[in-house]
Amino acid sequence: MLNSITAVTYELDDIQAGISELANETLRNIKFGRNSFGLLLCDSYSDHKALAEGLRQTLGIPIVGFSATAAFSGNGELCDSAAILTVVTSDDVHFSIAVSEPLTTDNILGQIESTYNKAKAALDGEPALIMAFPPYILGIMIDIYPRELGRVSGGLPVFGGLPSHDEVYGESAVYCGDTAASDRMALLLMSGAVKPVMTVKNSLGSLTNLKRTVTSSKCNEIYRVGDETFVCFLERFGIDVAKFADSDEKTTFFTSYPLLVEHSGGADMDGIPVVRTLHGVDFETGSGTAIGEVPQGSVISVGILQKSDIEMSARNGVKDLLDKMKLNEDAGYKYSMVFAVSCVARYYVMASDSTLETDVFHKNLPRDIALSGFYSFGEICPTSIRDRASNAAHNESLVMIAL
Repeated sequence: MLNSITAVTYELDDIQAGISELANETLRNIKFGRNSFGLLLCDSYSDHKALAEGLRQTLGIPIVGFSATAAFSGNGELCDSAAILTVVTSDDVHFSIAVSEPLTTDNILGQIESTYNKAKAALDGEPALIMAFPPYILGIMIDIYPRELGRVSGGLPVFGGLPSHDEVYGESAVYCGDTAASDRMALLLMSGAVKPVMTVKNSLGSLTNLKRTVTSSKCNEIYRVGDETFVCFLERFGIDVAKFADSDEKTTFFTSYPLLVEHSGGADMDGIPVVRTLHGVDFETGSGTAIGEVPQGSVISVGILQKSDIEMSARNGVKDLLDKMKLNEDAGYKYSMVFAVSCVARYYVMASDSTLETDVFHKNLPRDIALSGFYSFGEICPTSIRDRASNAAHNESLVMIAL
């Protein structure tokens, strides 16, 4: 089984002081087993390489994780200028971390397969879980990671997300073993006495019951819906698309009205629609661009994301996770940590009520659970796990894993 501890530092201007604070807090509160790693989340303004390399050297364990627009830990506090380190250690759970070469649109498929094979070859036993730490690279859709990792692994569950950063000054980074990079992917495989449980929630309202089939699309570009253009489809909902398409309120507008996507072959999706945030529209062609793939043949509608939906999905997500945990706890298994990945769009919509979600975690998760999480540019989590995991990429959703 696992033991875990979470430490927080606000000493980001002095990286060495921050490393010392995280390391001292960790070493005071946990005894390392035979196998360990650190899950690091940190504000995007930081010196990521110095932090990762310093923690690796000081603690002697590999470090994986993400840069974050905002993150949170078990004390219920939202941390938007901090580093959060969760150290996970075990005698009977095995970990293996592998790092890709710099990723491009040309090598992405080969690098996913070779990095997985490298991690698997170094793992003691058969893998039970893949935790994916891919970089944020324009031109590489997040969908490719859960799809390809599911394929090369034979259907293992994949959990993770994309790093986030301040759009103006911050730097996106992935912590990948002993350093940090903006263009490399880290994979963490687990085997042995581990029983991961996961949940994905996106409680969204629907503007109307209007649904239509996507008749022409390519990757994340949507051209036609039914017998009309995508822009015409949006306007059927009474949305004044032209008013917001090029305005300063563009980001808020599109995150507030996401697409609900039901895949054409979605019998194995447990009825969970995949959410896609719109990035923009092209009035000349009538097309739209989503953050994430919208397959031709899928059925779409327009939803609405409000603060009440965020709070409800957080409550439902925690309840669902606790229910799944209890099934294994009744058989004598004990959970040690929860890692949550929430969409940065939810963070923007919450605005001044930015602790809505973290308050739910703090009030409802057991105090002996090491909690950490962050606001991401995309979430990865299975929608169901039967003989194979139905791995999927999500927008505007909350995904959680308990280990």
